[in-house]
Amino acid sequence: MANTDARRRWRERQVAEHRELLRSDVAQGDLEGFALVRPDGSLTDEVVHVQWMDNHPAGPDTHVTVSFADGSNVVFGFDVPVVKVRAADRTAVSGDDLRQAAPSAWGADAGR
Repeated sequence: MANTDARRRWRERQVAEHRELLRSDVAQGDLEGFALVRPDGSLTDEVVHVQWMDNHPAGPDTHVTVSFADGSNVVFGFDVPVVKVRAADRTAVSGDDLRQAAPSAWGADAGR
């Protein structure tokens, strides 16, 4: 009986740790060092910089440009929900989990 309980607790702990790999945030949040989940369930390269856009047509502090390690950039509106995973943990998350966590909204490609 004790062995079964220990196994169950171990499995619950593993599931909890796995869930912590995928974290919710917003576009202007703490994203540097993380990869973002795209709407198709794929992962971006690591976020290297988040720049608040003071001169956006919608007004200051309304949009951010997120820059990735591959040189690409995406412009997001403030408070757009994103799902992130630490860049070091990219391989620990399954494709099914990524597809389930994929956001419905995404920013606009801002090129390189």
